[in-house]
Parts: sequence; structure tokens; C-alpha cells
Amino acid sequence: MSCDRRVDARLRVALAGVASVVVALTNAPAALAWLLLTAAAGAAIAVLLREARWREVLRRMLAVNGFLVLVWLTLPWAWQDGALGWSADGAALALTITARTNAIALALSALLAGLDAYAIARAAAGLGLPVKLARLLLLTVRYVDLIGETRRRLDRAMRARGFVAGANRRSLQVTAQMVALLLAHAITRAERVELALRARGFSSASAGLRQVHAGDVPRSHWAWAVGTTGALAVSWALMLLGVR
Repeated sequence: MSCDRRVDARLRVALAGVASVVVALTNAPAALAWLLLTAAAGAAIAVLLREARWREVLRRMLAVNGFLVLVWLTLPWAWQDGALGWSADGAALALTITARTNAIALALSALLAGLDAYAIARAAAGLGLPVKLARLLLLTVRYVDLIGETRRRLDRAMRARGFVAGANRRSLQVTAQMVALLLAHAITRAERVELALRARGFSSASAGLRQVHAGDVPRSHWAWAVGTTGALAVSWALMLLGVR
């Protein structure tokens, strides 16, 4: 479940979408284990082929599993007979969610290795996504990161002035002011970007993210699709056969 950088980006994005849906619909433990194993193998192959850097993959997986800690702190517990106790059903559900999330994250790391936001947006437009939505996706990825950098600068400035967040009225006021400043900054930046685009003759009919015909995908690239589809088919076969 891995793709070479030379494989058409539209094919890779389509495979990533199909793999995510299949993993999300899989319930059988054996099928989930197979998907998790093949996704991990695909990510490892991408790292070995230098399509992805292992530090980025590891950082992404740590972020994903950091969120899953909250799942394990809530789902496996239930209020039974007037006391908080361990729930086997909740633990099984948490385990399923963990396996699905890690399998999807690893599969996307393998299939989309080496693609930036522009390449993904252009591939989505080539798959039939309206060009305006694809362009909106590209701008969102770009400027969410810029707004995040602005928030980090504000946070450093507040800490340099001795601000320490706490459960008090002053902290609430400062946090509200920072959120308002971020919104004002985002609106101002959006207006400047719009003026810059107009000054450069931008129009909704521009071909920056032009559609590409599906027939332009080289036939040799479909071998990657066959391999990924085969891995997904094995998981569904395990589920249909009732393998636990």
C-alpha cells in the first residue's frame, strides 16, 4: 500500500480516498490487523524509497495516537451498579477506533508521500472536484498554517511579558483578546490576498488547477492501484469469511 513519487497524483489521491473508506467500514479484528500491517509496510517502503521521511511519519503517528489517548480515557469506562467500572464493550470499541485511525494514517502517509497541498488540490480537480473548491482547499491549507504561525508569535510575545494562563478572569480576558486579534488578522490577510490576486489578473476561469482527462494516466501506473486494491480486497474477504 505504497506509491512511487512518479505515479500520477490523481491515482494516488483516489487510492487514498478508497483506502480510507474501506478501513472505516471494516469491523473484523483480523481484517483490521491485516490493513494495519499492510499500511505499516507501505509506509516503511515509502521511507526506504525516500518518498517520505521517517521523522515526519513518526511525528504524524505520535500526534494521531496522542488524540487516541483521550479515547482510551473515556470509552473503556462505564457507570455500573453505582460505581465506575471497566467496560469490555467500550474497550473493544476503543481498540477498533485505534486500529482504524492508525491504519488510515499510515496508508495516507504511504500513498500521499511527497505530495504537497498544491499537488493534492490539482489531483482532486483532475478527479472531478470543482476547481473553485480545489482552489479553496489549497488556500485553506496555506493560510491556516500562516494563522497558526501568527498565534505562536502572539503566544511568545505574551509569555515574554510574563503572562501565565490560569483559571482566572484575567486569563479569560487575554485569551479572548488573542482570539479577536487572530480573527482581525485573518480578515485583513484575506482582503490583501484578494487584492493581490486581482492585481495579477486572477479569475475563476484561470487554468492554475486545470482539469486533466482520466485517460492521461499512464497504464503502467495502474499496477499500483491493483496492488492497493488487492490488499483492501483481502481485508474484506477476511471479514466476509468471518475470520476473527
